[in-house]
Amino acid sequence: MYIYMKKIDRRNFLLKARDLSFQIPVLLSAVSLSSCFKPLQGDVPGPISSKTVVPDAAIVDGYLDKQSYFPGEECTLFISSDKTYLGQDIATYDAAGKLVYKIPFTSIRTQAMQTDVPYENGFGYQPSITFTIPKLKSNVYLIANKIPLVIKSSNANIDFTVVYPTNTENAYCNSGGKSLYVNPNPSTTIVSYLRPIPFSYYAGGFFRWILAHQNYSYNVISDTDLEDASNIKGKLLVIPGHNEYWTRNARLNFDGHVNSGKPALILSGNTMYWQVRYANSGSNDLSGGINQLICYKSAKTDPDTDPLLKTCLWIDPSLKYPQLASIGVNSQNGGFGDRGTESWKGFKITNPNSPLFSGTGLKTGDILPCSTHEYDGTPKKGVDQNGFPIIDDSLFYKSILLGFDKARDYTDVNKYNFATAVVTQHSASSGVVVNFPSTDWCTIHNLREDGGADLQIHKITKNALDCLLNDVNLF
Repeated sequence: MYIYMKKIDRRNFLLKARDLSFQIPVLLSAVSLSSCFKPLQGDVPGPISSKTVVPDAAIVDGYLDKQSYFPGEECTLFISSDKTYLGQDIATYDAAGKLVYKIPFTSIRTQAMQTDVPYENGFGYQPSITFTIPKLKSNVYLIANKIPLVIKSSNANIDFTVVYPTNTENAYCNSGGKSLYVNPNPSTTIVSYLRPIPFSYYAGGFFRWILAHQNYSYNVISDTDLEDASNIKGKLLVIPGHNEYWTRNARLNFDGHVNSGKPALILSGNTMYWQVRYANSGSNDLSGGINQLICYKSAKTDPDTDPLLKTCLWIDPSLKYPQLASIGVNSQNGGFGDRGTESWKGFKITNPNSPLFSGTGLKTGDILPCSTHEYDGTPKKGVDQNGFPIIDDSLFYKSILLGFDKARDYTDVNKYNFATAVVTQHSASSGVVVNFPSTDWCTIHNLREDGGADLQIHKITKNALDCLLNDVNLF
C-alpha cells in the first residue's frame, strides 16, 4: 500500500507539469491559427473547414470509442463542453502542439456522467461527433489538446512499430472517482477506457521527438493492439514510457517478434510489471471491442480460474512467465530512482565504445543524466574492482552492460539494487533487445525536442533506432 500511495502522489504532480508543458506550444500556435488551416502536404485529403474553432478550454473533457484507429475509419467522440456550441470545429494537434486537423460538429453540450460506477462502466456520455479519421501520419494526436487519438499506419513498408502505453494511463487515471491505485481514493480492480484519460507524461517526449525525425516510417499502436501480432509492423518494436500493464497474449506476441529474429528497443522502466486482462462490457460500447482493463493485483482475490491468467505481478512464480526472459531485466532487481540518497539520477557508463554511444563523448564512469522514478535491473554475479555490477551472463546467449544506477528496493527501504542498461540476446536465432530501463527516458523533460536541444539522450535514442534497423553488432 505504501508503494502505491507514493507512486500516485508523484504522478499527479508530474501530470500537472505535463499539462503546462503542452499548453505553452498550443497557445503559441493559436496566435496564427489562420495560417494553419491548410492541410499538411500529403497528409490530410481535401480542404479543412474554415468554421470558428471552439476554444480548447471550452472542451471540459471527453473520450473516444476505441483506443486506436486507421486513417479512413469512423471515430465516435464523446464530449462535454462548458456550454452548448452549434456548427463549429474542434482543433486537433500533433504531439508538438501544432494544429493539424479540425473536426466539424453540428452541436456539442455539457454532459453529466450517466452510470452508477463511471470509473468501471464508463461515463455514459451521449455520442457528440462521428467523423472519418483523416490521412494523418501515424502518431498520437490531441483533440482539443487533451483527448489522445492514436492513429495507426495502414502502410506495409514500415521501419518500426511504437506502442503507446494506454494500459498504464488507464490504470493510473482516476476519472469517475477511482483508479487501480489506493490514493486518492480506494482502489478498484476494473477500470474503463470509456472515460477521460490524459496523454502519457512518461511517453509524451518520444512522440514529440520522433516528429522531428521524419526520415523514419513508423507505426504507432496502443497496448490493446498487441493482442493481434499483425499490428506489429516493420523490423523493430519500440516500447517507450512507462509500459507497466501487459496481457499474456501481448507478451506472447512481443516474444514472437523477438524470437523470429527481429529486434526490440525498450525505453521504459517498470516494464511488464502486472499481468492484466481485458473485458467488453459497460456503457456506450459502440466499437464491439475492448473497453475495460482488469487487474486484481492478487492471485488470491482474482476470481479467474486459470492460474496463468491471474492478474498479479509477472515475477510471481505461479504465472510461469518472468520478465527477464522477454526483456533482459525485471522489476525485482530494480526499484526507485528518486528515493534515498544513492542514485546518480542517470546511468553511469560502463561501455562507452558501444555504437549506441557514438557521438556522445561519454567515457567510462561518466553519468548520462536521466532523472528516473522507477528502474528495472538484471541479476548480477557480483561487482568488479570499480564497483561496477557484473551481470549474470549465464542467463543469456549474449549480453553486455551499458551502464547502471542505484535503485532503492521496492519493499526494503535499506536495500539498493543495480538498475542496468543492457543489450541481450536470448538465443543464436532471436533478435537483439536493447533496454534502457527508466520510466522517465521518454518524458518531455528528458527527451525534449525544443529546437535548441542537442542532448546525449537524443543521440543515444537515434543511435539505438539506427543500429537495430541496420543490424549493427552491439556485442
